[in-house]
Amino acid sequence: MKICIVTVYNSINSGSFWQAFSLGKYLERKGHDVVYYKRNNKGSSASIRYKIQSIGSSFIHGGYREAMYYIKTLAEFKKMKKLFRIIDKNSINDIDCFVLGSDTIWNLNTKYFTNNRDVYFGGIFPKRKKIISYAASAANTSLELIKKYDDIQNSVTNINKISVRDIHTKDLLANITKNDIEIVCDPTLLLKKEEYEPFITQKINYKYIFVYLFEDLNENQIENIRVFAKRNNLKILSCTRNYSWCDEYLINTPNNFLNYIHESSYVITDTFHGTIFSINFNKKFISIDRGKNKVNELLGNCNLIDRLVNNNDISEQLENDIDYGEVNISVEKLRDKSVQFLEKINDI
Repeated sequence: MKICIVTVYNSINSGSFWQAFSLGKYLERKGHDVVYYKRNNKGSSASIRYKIQSIGSSFIHGGYREAMYYIKTLAEFKKMKKLFRIIDKNSINDIDCFVLGSDTIWNLNTKYFTNNRDVYFGGIFPKRKKIISYAASAANTSLELIKKYDDIQNSVTNINKISVRDIHTKDLLANITKNDIEIVCDPTLLLKKEEYEPFITQKINYKYIFVYLFEDLNENQIENIRVFAKRNNLKILSCTRNYSWCDEYLINTPNNFLNYIHESSYVITDTFHGTIFSINFNKKFISIDRGKNKVNELLGNCNLIDRLVNNNDISEQLENDIDYGEVNISVEKLRDKSVQFLEKINDI
């Protein structure tokens, strides 16, 4: 079957890259011919305007070195994008099935997704074609906001099989459609640890804490991490921002993200995919509580809610061991359920 994935594959975000790659890789492994629908970049982090503004901001706030890091990041993402076969609207008649998702493609709190809801909810694709959603998320979108757009309800009604990756998204859609809605795992969990190993190309000969944050920490949290690192003879490496309290600033690329989590002694993150890969790679980690439904629910499903930190005492939780025997059983159950959903594609 020829399948077209409709998702975010080329934003400057390693998690978005790997979710797109992993879903495609899994479907290819099942014998499908997989392509990706060309993404409208206007208003997104992959747009030319956004890139130019980010380079300028990096130079103003961080100087030449910061700007060069960002340029290298852009170059690496551009190179990795070649792993995706892209089609545009002129080729949709050749597609047997459109797969909407994963990622927060139904997040109406983001102007980009609101403006492109006809694509990400599947409204532009022929009704005679198979359309399913896989692990799509509305993030923290409210019911009031989703009901504001009548076209969304019409599009969702035309989706043949619906799956989402969190309870909040399921509850939202249950208010606008009578179709069955299943919860499945993020596609990055469809691939097991060993299936990512071809991308683990660096062996790092020192111990470190890998910091992958989208928001800043407070001073007490930073001091807590520095004391912990010094006590355990660990370097602190950051892959998103050039924090003064970190020992090294890494170029933010999909391969660096994967490699440095894999080789780390500890991970500190506040992101969904930083949390997922920490779990998949069986790392000691903590996830800073930012009130994200998708992160909190993931940790709950894996019996790891204690790794969610909303106070300053980061080091105490980092020290605590994780029983990955039990965690991996929970992950495998969720993976099996998700695989069963994808197996239904041929039966639609």
